[in-house]
Amino acid sequence: MHDTSSPAHTPAAFSRNAEAPVAGRFMSKEECAALAKQIVGFARGGITTVTIESSWTGNIAWARNQIQSCGDVRNNDIGINRTVRGATNQVSINQLDASSCEAAVRRAERLLIQQNESLDVAVAPPYTEPYDSPKLWFDSTYQLDAAARAAAMRALVKPAEEAGMSSAGYIEVSAHGRAVINTTGTAVYYPYTLAQYSVTVRDPGGTASGWAGVDFNDWSRIDATALSAIALQKCLSSRNAAAIEPGRYTTILEPQAVADIVSVIFEPGNAIMDRFSAEDRRPQRPFSGPKRFTTKIGTRIIDKRISITADPMDPDCGFLPYGVSYWSNTLPVYHPVKWVDQGVLAQLQYSRDPYGIQHMGVNTGLLNSGAFHMSGGTTSVEEMIATTQRGLLVTRFSGVELIEDLSVMTTGYTRDGVWLIENGKISKPAKNFRFTESPLLMLNNVLQLGVPKRVFHPSYPIVVPALKVEDFSFTSLSDAI
Repeated sequence: MHDTSSPAHTPAAFSRNAEAPVAGRFMSKEECAALAKQIVGFARGGITTVTIESSWTGNIAWARNQIQSCGDVRNNDIGINRTVRGATNQVSINQLDASSCEAAVRRAERLLIQQNESLDVAVAPPYTEPYDSPKLWFDSTYQLDAAARAAAMRALVKPAEEAGMSSAGYIEVSAHGRAVINTTGTAVYYPYTLAQYSVTVRDPGGTASGWAGVDFNDWSRIDATALSAIALQKCLSSRNAAAIEPGRYTTILEPQAVADIVSVIFEPGNAIMDRFSAEDRRPQRPFSGPKRFTTKIGTRIIDKRISITADPMDPDCGFLPYGVSYWSNTLPVYHPVKWVDQGVLAQLQYSRDPYGIQHMGVNTGLLNSGAFHMSGGTTSVEEMIATTQRGLLVTRFSGVELIEDLSVMTTGYTRDGVWLIENGKISKPAKNFRFTESPLLMLNNVLQLGVPKRVFHPSYPIVVPALKVEDFSFTSLSDAI
């Protein structure tokens, strides 16, 4: 942990952060500091906050066993927030030249006219919460250039090609520098890398499909060869799928399927985990208490064997320790949190604003990054199958959407492999289903838990186990594969 504060009203020197080679692919901390200084120089009084997300992305995509595209992209997203006498507004640009920066500052100031001023608002004192420094930079990711990606693609396609199947996949690696600098003393910069691999294998007739994928900050932790083999095996074993009657089934959900449905609860864009919304009860939320200004914190909400945490320092589920707030002059910091403790709701999110400072009596926020790590057990998927009299095995879900807030009811489709289980063995592949189910209800109907694993979710990291649940609701058949 370290303090990154500095004197007010000057673009402060950067705090000490993890170092990374940049080689011009994205902006260094020195380049971000120089750009912020230039932008601040155009401002006329008040407070200015500059947020910079600079990135390099390298990718390769293929379909029908042939490369479709391979390229490198560089991008700079700059957010400029101007606050004057309590009125605030923000403009985003991707140009670095002086004239574009000055025009953006002037536009943000013109937009202030449309905002309400608060004449009793004092200039915010220098304040930056201390935050952890997870290791998110990996040379194995940064060094995977176009030639290396192409060589990897050829090796990954070969098994599917030899089996007479069609492979489509995507490799993406990226390196980023995130800076947040303002005139009240905040000046931070963090470099990080991301890597992802996903692959789909289909038969020539387009009647069977298999999929596998995962993402990590470190490319060396992705076993692309093993994932390709899984996708091929799922494709071969899902041919000649039979139509099975929809209904409620004992269901084995592989880790990807668990993440696809449970992530709805922790999606930062909705209000399910928000404490203010739960207490306000307008409308009532799933974690609202029996009366206004109360919540279900301290109440068991899911199976007591399950705990759910988020920690930037988690070696399997680490993430950037601070976010971006275009409408605030403070730095949104992600602290370690246990959302659910042995089935009991332990925390809900709140921000460092009048609600958090006055109502909660704290001077910091407890924010939801979207990332989460769910505890599990030791049961393998094979053991789950062996102990199932009749049920279904699901690879993953797609098109998952929230359809009702209070119960967290969701709907979506199974994809890339569903199998009927009879008498402890997989008996036949099944056609896909539409499901209608609440992840909260599902997590109260758990029979067995597997070992937690990292899954494919590039927006933010997720680690979850495979689950065997009872009475999972499949409402109709789907012809798609």
